[in-house]
Amino acid sequence: MFNTLTTLSKTNLPSLNVPTASFDFIGQTVGRYFDYKNNTEIIRHETQKVKEQSSVIVKKIEAELVRVLDENDKSFKQEMARLKMIGKELKNGKKSKGKLLKHISRYSKMLSDPNVPLHIKETIPTLISQANELFQAEQSQALEKLNLMSSFESNTKLIGGK
Repeated sequence: MFNTLTTLSKTNLPSLNVPTASFDFIGQTVGRYFDYKNNTEIIRHETQKVKEQSSVIVKKIEAELVRVLDENDKSFKQEMARLKMIGKELKNGKKSKGKLLKHISRYSKMLSDPNVPLHIKETIPTLISQANELFQAEQSQALEKLNLMSSFESNTKLIGGK
């Protein structure tokens, strides 16, 4: 039995009389195919990661957009409430100015009325002057309120702006 093993080791494998370049080409082609498959799988994996990351980024952007829109909406509502309040104050000021003008007009008529006693007529210019001062004060307050309406500085951020 030992003899047969030694004879097997001395035998030569049959050789092919063909150039090995064609086998090299086939081997390289098969190798490239598996490299291609491996690279394709890597690209698919990386593509999936990018899709997941972009999905997360889009969700973050949407959340930020919703947050900023909510803040802008809240600021808008606060500003509208503030402007309505100033508008009511201006209407009230208009009413009080109208009353003051009626008083001034009534005092002026009292000066020309012969039935009004002289000691009352002597106090009427002072009353007219005081009513005029109140009227001027109402006028300046109305101007300040109008300035408040137009000079509001919003602290909200613009979407996409700074």
